[in-house]
Amino acid sequence: MSYDDYTFLQVEPGKDRVLRITMNRPEKLNASGEIGHGEQGRIWREFDADPDMNVALITGAGRAFSAGGDLEAGNGPLATDMRDGRALVRNMIACRKPIVSAINGFAVGGGLAIALLADISIASEKAVLMDGHLKIGLAAGDHAALVWPLAIGMARAKYHLLMCDRITGREAAEMGLVARCVQHEDLLPTAEEIAVQLAAGPQFAIQGTKAALNDWYLHNIGIFEHSLYVEALSATLPDAEVGRAAFRAGGTPEFPGAANANAY
Repeated sequence: MSYDDYTFLQVEPGKDRVLRITMNRPEKLNASGEIGHGEQGRIWREFDADPDMNVALITGAGRAFSAGGDLEAGNGPLATDMRDGRALVRNMIACRKPIVSAINGFAVGGGLAIALLADISIASEKAVLMDGHLKIGLAAGDHAALVWPLAIGMARAKYHLLMCDRITGREAAEMGLVARCVQHEDLLPTAEEIAVQLAAGPQFAIQGTKAALNDWYLHNIGIFEHSLYVEALSATLPDAEVGRAAFRAGGTPEFPGAANANAY
């Protein structure tokens, strides 16, 4: 199978049956943009259909994993954003084969969705994780309402999603948001070792175990659809316009919705 048509993603099939994927826009902290957002969704279908690849290993180029969408470049059509966001989450969950993420730096938004929806997530001590939707006036869509309560419990999920606190790689491992945190220089060797071991393992048993565990997500997939809907709706409101403008200007937003106590 050829992966030559990818531009945002650098995709390298290995003879060890590991598909190595790098989000490759380091000058923008691997923010995806419209093209990259689509690639982040479809890669999992093509990897799943590739008879020569058993495991995917994804990381980011440079000092970030992925800063999510490219807010400085503006947004694509809302319907396209929703479609690509849905595809990213649903295709990662539906992918039969294991995915390993090596979280090398900042991970937010759609980038954080990939980091945490991977079956085994390894974080560097230099990693910083944050669901920053509320900081720009958006409801926490993507993956968070589905994934975070299962990983760290409802109380912590609500706290971090509503407060948008930055979480270090070490803190993420301690609370169960990622599987492990390692020294930065050990990140890729550790992730590589895990991916190679999985690629040489009993594939039916590995895939069956993943599928059974992912039934937790599928059983609750309506939660994701709800969050995606409210994120899309929030993107049309004045708070999101103010939030995006403040982000681009490097300022602090003053949300007009703060005056409406009965917003939802």
